[in-house]
Amino acid sequence: MLKNLFKKKNPLPQAGEEFVLWKASRGEAQPKEEIKSEASRMFNLPVSPGALAGYGKIIVVQGAVGGDGATTVAVNLAGLLALSNPERVVLIDLDGYGAVRSRMGFPAGECLVNILDWEDIYGPKDIARGLINHSSGIMVVPGVIHCDQVEKVTPALVLKVLTLLKESYDYIILDCPPVGINNNTWAASLVADVILTVFRPDRTSIDLLQENNGFMLRLGCQERVHAVLNQAGIPGGIRPVDLESKLGVNIVGILPYSIGVAEANNRRQLVVYTRQRDEFAKAIQALADRIP
Repeated sequence: MLKNLFKKKNPLPQAGEEFVLWKASRGEAQPKEEIKSEASRMFNLPVSPGALAGYGKIIVVQGAVGGDGATTVAVNLAGLLALSNPERVVLIDLDGYGAVRSRMGFPAGECLVNILDWEDIYGPKDIARGLINHSSGIMVVPGVIHCDQVEKVTPALVLKVLTLLKESYDYIILDCPPVGINNNTWAASLVADVILTVFRPDRTSIDLLQENNGFMLRLGCQERVHAVLNQAGIPGGIRPVDLESKLGVNIVGILPYSIGVAEANNRRQLVVYTRQRDEFAKAIQALADRIP
């Protein structure tokens, strides 16, 4: 259950412990007692939510394959959480050149703030320089300005951003590409409280969902991964009942196919705000209600 994953914890390091966010392994053999104390790290990388200090909850939203609707889910989930937590929810755009930029109305030609600004941010006082306050109450970390800057967004930078935000905000939601094709997705997944993998009811998406889950298993994140079926009921799609009974897919949310979603996206609106009676909006609400 998602609910059990969001219980408050005290992730602060104990006295005398060194907090290691990101550095290369020295390649030295560690004593057994040291290995035990570093159970939440792998080669000095954090591999659990408790490895980062702070109370904020990190939610990774990725697609089994590009185009499955991860951005739509991430943006609308952030919007619902921001209703009760205005200016306490951060949405980070890790989806390549910037799908969130377009959806939220922050095109690069008009908004120069981007995730690379965080290279020069080192403390809470500087965080405001890397965020944009959307009219919905969502605080946004936009993607890069130019497509050739995508490679400059490194796992080290992602972990730095998450470390700073987790100490200051309630929810940090990341819109990510599939984990198997982007190292920033697996870096964020290592410290995420919940990983939502969005997939559509078609054969290609389902096949790649299995591969995606296998990648998460190798990362040690499988217990935090939950599948969200998007566009359920789309003409020609596989029925949800067949997915659960025959393919063994653990689905925690079913989002119905809705023309209203496409219309809202094209208008740079959140369907959970503009069409609250839409079946998709209700389904997102049901998913958000599992997060206390």
